[in-house]
Amino acid sequence: MGSSPPPLAYRLLLGALLRTLRERTGMTPAEVAERLGWYVRKVNLVETGQRKVVLTEIDRLIELYKVSDEEEQRVRDLGREARKRDTASTPVAEWAQIYVAMESAARELRVYHEELLPGFAQTEEYAREILSHGFLPPKRGVDDAVLRRLERQQHITGPDAPTVAMVLAESALRREVGGREIMRRQVQFLRNLAVLPHISLRVLPNSAGAHAGLGTSFNLLYVGEPATTFAYAESLTDGQWYDRAPHTESYTIAFDRVFRAALPEDDTLTLLDQVINDLS
Repeated sequence: MGSSPPPLAYRLLLGALLRTLRERTGMTPAEVAERLGWYVRKVNLVETGQRKVVLTEIDRLIELYKVSDEEEQRVRDLGREARKRDTASTPVAEWAQIYVAMESAARELRVYHEELLPGFAQTEEYAREILSHGFLPPKRGVDDAVLRRLERQQHITGPDAPTVAMVLAESALRREVGGREIMRRQVQFLRNLAVLPHISLRVLPNSAGAHAGLGTSFNLLYVGEPATTFAYAESLTDGQWYDRAPHTESYTIAFDRVFRAALPEDDTLTLLDQVINDLS
């Protein structure tokens, strides 16, 4: 059985749910703060998953928002998991820790990457080469980061793995990260992933021309039951989250379009074999 998602993931889910419940009442953060004797900043921290909520505070929020029995149970379940002790901190930036926490909690992932392969789909050699050219402390920082990516990989391929739909631009396969031999083993690993029953891998060929995802990479994560949709886009120094329309709708449409424009799964396997042969 796989490991449970970290408390941070549950805090983010709880915060998003509490914000939805508050907005349904028509109350502003300032009005909630006044009713509960909080600062407005505390309301915002709770709703963005940056602050734990104790049981008595959960009780007051449930009463204030007049939730249904089913919603109350959902809030209490999330609150219980969110109050658990966090694991030891790592040298990874907070925004990156948030993404890893949410990925571990997702029941479905939809991923489009244009130039860089997703962290969970990287071999140890490929990950080490990428991370060695980043901003981590030498040696120890890179070693720790490589280990975390391999742990994410175990989650994606393990017994409790989420459903994964992945679209990769052909350019990500053609870039010889670490040299031809390392890249050949990386592409072979992608081919091994592509035949797993819960993973759908498609390659968007260079011949596709302009498309909805051109110039960007992004992930869609479906977390919880019922699922909350999160869209995530990462830059060099930050990661941006969206959990509501119109942003989530736009990213969903973009993914659907690149998925349709990409090669079907069987043709993708043929292209992967061709790339492997070219690198041999």
